[in-house]
Order: sequence, then C-alpha cells, then structure tokens
Amino acid sequence: MKLFSGFVLSCIFAVIAIVGCSGSSTYSDLVKTQKATISTFLRYDTINVINSLPSNYATKAWSGKKDYYLSSTGLYYHLLQVGDQAAIDSKDSIRVGDNVVVRYIKIGITLPPDTVESTWTTLNSAYPSSITYGSTGSEPSAWQEAITYMKYSGAQAELIVPGTLGTSTDQSNVTPYYYKLSIKKLPR
Repeated sequence: MKLFSGFVLSCIFAVIAIVGCSGSSTYSDLVKTQKATISTFLRYDTINVINSLPSNYATKAWSGKKDYYLSSTGLYYHLLQVGDQAAIDSKDSIRVGDNVVVRYIKIGITLPPDTVESTWTTLNSAYPSSITYGSTGSEPSAWQEAITYMKYSGAQAELIVPGTLGTSTDQSNVTPYYYKLSIKKLPR
C-alpha cells in the first residue's frame, strides 16, 4: 500500500479537478483521463517502458525489474517468472486451442487503489478461470495477448491493461487495471 500512497493523493486531486469542472464526461475525456492515470502510475512506480521485447523474452527472467514492454495494442507487459523448464526444454509452448488455467490479481490503478478481484489462491477462489487460448470469450483480450508472450505453462507476468483491452465493463468505463497473471496449460 506504500506504493499507492503518493499515487492516491495525486489521483484525488485529478479526480476533484475533473469532477468539479464538468457534469458528465465524454468518451474522449475518459480516454484522456485513462492515459493520464496510466502515465501517473508508470511514473510513480518508476516503470521503464520499452518498445521491443527482449530476444529471449519467454525463456529467461527479465533483467530489468521495472521494464515493461508496451505492445502496439497498448498493453504493458512484464515477465516475472518463466514457465516450467521442462516445457521450455521440449519447446512445448501453449498453442491455439489449448485450455489454460489463469490465476490473477486485479488491482485498480485509479481511486480507490484496491484489489478488485483475485483468484490467486484457493482461499480467494476455489476454481481459477479457464480459457481456451486463441478464442475470444468473456476474459479480457489482454489475457490472450499476454499468454502469447508468456508462452509456457507456469509463467507469471504483470500487466497494465487499458480499458479497451479489459472486460466489457472496463471497456465501457475506459478504466485501466494492473494484473498479476499466472498460467497453467491443461493436458489435452
């Protein structure tokens, strides 16, 4: 929570200024607010944005702990943990049509900064989310893109997801979120 204390104050002032100046926000206003929120979060958390993936992006932990790859879709991606070594050695990556179990923590980077959802442990959720890689469903499209980069079962990553890549609610509210994501490939 220490991370968010200064961020919270800056967001409070931004929200007060935005709410105080207008009765309702247009979509364009929401997009501008989202960009400002993400920019403030990146600055506050001293995140370094990189424009290309490291050459060994899925098989070796990233040396820069705060390096986030910014994709062409607007997804910010950082690999925390590579996948299972046996899968890497056998080049058994996750392929289109594979069923993937996803555990995640979703945290709002706007006010109030708080865990919005969590399936990280069985205490939070007995059953994690299960998706089919390569097909669209109710999960955020950012997850599909992140799995492409994570590649191997057992990988963990951090994401900053703009509203356009989030759930349908996130899309309509143009609300960005931080995710910590862990994936496991289910046997065929």
